[in-house]
Amino acid sequence: MQIKKELRKELKAKRKNIEKKQQSDEFIRENLICSDLYLDAKQVLLYAHLDDEINMDDCINDALLLGKRVALPVCTDDSGNMEFYYICSMRDLKAGFFGVREPDINKCQRVMDFTDSICVVPAIAYDKKGYRLGYGKGYYDRFLKNNTLISVGVCYNELIEDNLPRDEYDIPVNYIITQNGLIVV
Repeated sequence: MQIKKELRKELKAKRKNIEKKQQSDEFIRENLICSDLYLDAKQVLLYAHLDDEINMDDCINDALLLGKRVALPVCTDDSGNMEFYYICSMRDLKAGFFGVREPDINKCQRVMDFTDSICVVPAIAYDKKGYRLGYGKGYYDRFLKNNTLISVGVCYNELIEDNLPRDEYDIPVNYIITQNGLIVV
């Protein structure tokens, strides 16, 4: 656990110093929305980014314009549990746990069926086997363990590691998208 904590700190610092971040974010978003994974999905589970994460706002708007069902996560507690809720626009978001923008559960519908979905999974870093280094609460690991869908990690090339430390409850993603394109894991 201490190893992950130290690595998390080191890689977060590296992520804060990504050169040409805005351009890299654009390449990653473009690689995502041009992928068959995205184009074939009827439902897209995305996230509202934190400052140093990959900005997904354009993907959210693109998916809505294409008529896809778009859902974002809501953290239901600080123990690693989350649910996804459909949004119709960015105006459906409000500040939630950890200051992250989340769907307003008073006006958004909870997702109960994940058929024909892809889930875009944020992380600090990924390894070449699809395992992620997240923030340490296990929200996405719990979600991916309990739901059958295609999972796609988004990550900067500079934060793809050969191997990351992992525990028995860590769940790998199926694919990773970087500035350079799609990685099948």
